[in-house]
Amino acid sequence: MKNISIFNGNCVDQSKRIPDESVDLGIFDPPFGLGETGFNKHYKRDSSNVISGYKEAPSDYEQWTHLWLSEAKRVLKPNGSMYVFMGHSNLRYLLNAAHNLGFKEINHLIWKYNFGVYTRNKFVTSHYHVLYYKKSKKASPTFNATCRFGSHEKSPKGGSLLYSDMEDVFAINRDYAPKQKKNQNKLPEELIQKIILYSSNEGDTVCDFFMGNFTTAYVSLGLGRRVYGYEMNKKSYEYHMPKIELIEFGEKLNKLKKVEDKTPQNAGKRITDEDLKSVWTDYLKMLKDTMLKKDISVQLQKKYGRGRFAIKNMLDSMPKDFTLDEKQGDNNE
Repeated sequence: MKNISIFNGNCVDQSKRIPDESVDLGIFDPPFGLGETGFNKHYKRDSSNVISGYKEAPSDYEQWTHLWLSEAKRVLKPNGSMYVFMGHSNLRYLLNAAHNLGFKEINHLIWKYNFGVYTRNKFVTSHYHVLYYKKSKKASPTFNATCRFGSHEKSPKGGSLLYSDMEDVFAINRDYAPKQKKNQNKLPEELIQKIILYSSNEGDTVCDFFMGNFTTAYVSLGLGRRVYGYEMNKKSYEYHMPKIELIEFGEKLNKLKKVEDKTPQNAGKRITDEDLKSVWTDYLKMLKDTMLKKDISVQLQKKYGRGRFAIKNMLDSMPKDFTLDEKQGDNNE
């Protein structure tokens, strides 16, 4: 199929099958080198639903990490970016290899999940590291800041939904599908969809060297992105390929929330000394009229076409000895 190029093989040995600089976004969840085939006993999984044949990482994890990251570097477009999932045990090898290959770290994210492994003598591990890189220091990767929430949208408690969604800790539960066939480890669809929406556009190409449960493929195709990748486990490959070929390209797009971003009229414009004095004066007048501070902020945002944080910063800069000039205040009405 023209939108699917997924191969049953090793990304290091065969990734030349993916053309140079053809990938907009990489999503990579490599084996962590922790003996993942033994995880069933920790999570009390029904092994009958786990696809056998999982491929562990090679013994020389440091060299192997450098090799597959080199291939990621080759296939990414000049403005491409990638997200790499990693546990803490071998994190240093990823960080060192990415640095040596010239990737530029954008964010060191954390995925906080439910159902960490219970422990008695240490704290429970309930997160993965997610390293967000661009191909080079000069790269300008796609980042759709308002792809899920508008800047004006608030939670029931009044907090910014956009700000919360863009924090560097992603609290997303694992998919609960007890009777579905799965590979050894499965990333939640919500997590992959969030990454794809923020860091790619319709028609872009998403790549995953370690398809596993093919979550990247299912979500990418549903969101109208082409998908490249590899999966070494023949049983997993043969189970998922017929299923993803049935996906209608872009079928998830019309189900996405329609985001309207109401950006303040003067957002990004230079704030003058006159602007500051005017905001300070209005603030003190409203405060004198016993308005609540949160209501004052809303009124100032509307009047001056600035966002909440811009108004907050302007008020924070008000000198302690600034006082209300009644004549100036009357002229401001």
